[in-house]
Amino acid sequence: MTSLLPFLASLNDIHRLRLLQLLQKHKTNVSELRAVLGLGEGDLAAHLKLLVDIGIIKTGKNSGQLKLKHKHAALIAKLFAHFKVGTKKDEQTRTDEKKLHALRHPKAAKKPKKPLAKKKAAKK
Repeated sequence: MTSLLPFLASLNDIHRLRLLQLLQKHKTNVSELRAVLGLGEGDLAAHLKLLVDIGIIKTGKNSGQLKLKHKHAALIAKLFAHFKVGTKKDEQTRTDEKKLHALRHPKAAKKPKKPLAKKKAAKK
């Protein structure tokens, strides 16, 4: 019972839920998390420390960057599925996914869309 209470208490924050949702699908680093979540360095560090201390995530060095990994991925996935966190209808999750994609693929985010007039003219 004593280990369950800190685990459940750690889920009582929207930023930690968003962080766990991202980590459920992606290996990411601290700078990406800061940019996507819009948190300052100290705030993110506090959230990460809490999650590391209770054993939900672990940190490790990989290619010179701090990477985060789930230790309880199956349990988190079941909880999120049960409470419909991170579904396609979840606007916050879609926004976070788009931000992370834009960070990782800046050229794809900046490509201008081709005008429709040129496509129509080419078909004729």
